[in-house]
Amino acid sequence: MSRAAVHDPPEPTIARTSRWTPAVAAAVGAAVGAGVFLLVHRALIDDAYITLGYVRNVVTHLHWGLIAPETANSATSPFNVLSLAGVTWLLSLGPGGVRPVLGLAVATVVWCALLAGWAAATARRLGRSGAWSAALLAVVLANPFVNSAIGLEVLPIAALLTGLTWAAVAGRPGAFGLLAGLLVLTRLDLGLVVAAVFLLSPAVRGWRPPAIAAAVALPWSAVSWWALGSAIPDTFVIKTLQRGFGDKTFANGLVTLWLDRGLLPLAVALVPAVAGLAVAVTLAVPRVRRRYPDAAGPLVGLVVGGLAWFGAYSLLGVPPYQWYYVPTTVALGIAGVLGGALLLPAPRPFAVGSAVPVGVAVLAGALFAVTSGDRPLPWDRPVYFGSWALPEEYREIGAEVGALVGEDVVEAPGEVGTLAYTCDCTIVDYFSDRGIAVELVADRTEEAGPVMRALLDANFARLDRDDEPLTAQWRLRWTQGAVPAGVTTWPTDSPATGPGTLYLERIG
Repeated sequence: MSRAAVHDPPEPTIARTSRWTPAVAAAVGAAVGAGVFLLVHRALIDDAYITLGYVRNVVTHLHWGLIAPETANSATSPFNVLSLAGVTWLLSLGPGGVRPVLGLAVATVVWCALLAGWAAATARRLGRSGAWSAALLAVVLANPFVNSAIGLEVLPIAALLTGLTWAAVAGRPGAFGLLAGLLVLTRLDLGLVVAAVFLLSPAVRGWRPPAIAAAVALPWSAVSWWALGSAIPDTFVIKTLQRGFGDKTFANGLVTLWLDRGLLPLAVALVPAVAGLAVAVTLAVPRVRRRYPDAAGPLVGLVVGGLAWFGAYSLLGVPPYQWYYVPTTVALGIAGVLGGALLLPAPRPFAVGSAVPVGVAVLAGALFAVTSGDRPLPWDRPVYFGSWALPEEYREIGAEVGALVGEDVVEAPGEVGTLAYTCDCTIVDYFSDRGIAVELVADRTEEAGPVMRALLDANFARLDRDDEPLTAQWRLRWTQGAVPAGVTTWPTDSPATGPGTLYLERIG
């Protein structure tokens, strides 16, 4: 029997009668992605502008850093930066020049199309309507941990995990290896999810997937280690030193932080994940698992990997940033939607098979609208938001700061992404100035245990530890108290923190 007969059986007849082909699903996904980006494009969070700053410098100067004068290694997701840079560069060949936000718009459309197309292909492989792709797309985009962090790696994670599931269910080891490598290049720690799906998916076992994944992911790590002094981004050091927001950490953040922002948005994120957990428990029953030999392993692997991610980040003791919850909620959510499609009885006639997933999509879309609250259209801030100033305020302030400081160096106030992007000046903190990051590396290494210290020493073996921070002539500060006399000030009014003042003063 040929490899094709073993690994690529024809779709069940019941699936082939569905009009929701992968191509149709991808078109729907592209349209929905365009709509979502129009909704959120003015509400991109501060860390999204860190990514866009990297993208602009890569396209304009072939330079890896947040600001033009300084090389850095604070982009958590190399693949997100590189893929956005590729799209932005292609767009720059036409009129308008280098426009990273437009590149992000196109990438958002593409990722949503891929997510929906892969979801439809997986559903049809399971003998279910491709309309389940609409349900999964809506569930992912309604998740406030996702839609509040567009511009970061959240959509590549969701799309590539869906593609990985398709490759595992369809028995495509080559595609699985490629997607696994891209996931690791998106975030190194996604290797936990990839490994769980691989180990529990017999149809893609063997040496090919790991070899292909290594060929995709390792070259960047080698280049980064040699040229940037670290195989992993500096954000590992930055975020693990932060620990949390007071007593709010990743481990308890769902309750101590995000629950305080409203039960409904949190439920929209967590209910699909709970459904995924229920699917995994059901498929773990031997009698049930034997009924679905191709799908049980990949779906359970998503849940195991997502929970392993949550456990690892809880042990690391990092802050409860909203995008840190995306791998777990999305991985379990994919299992919940596609596993629900698998475990629900296929209706007769099959034309009715689109009713349930379309209903789920409509419900998720309605909840998305409800959780948007009283925000204007397009949004002025995302559902989950924690900055000192609204994105529009930061954009306006950044442009004015750039005009005031010129070529001087200015210290960032603690939030740097939007200011750096719009001021186009030398604004420094540990995300933009490697000299500051070097000091943090020393602090993190000193407090590490023997094993972690050895790993950190190996990773940072080529780091230039003599790199000194730039000397600033100005500093930006945000306060809710008294402001020094004679400084330039800007009022801010963020719903997350209340009214405050950002001011610019000379140093010395």
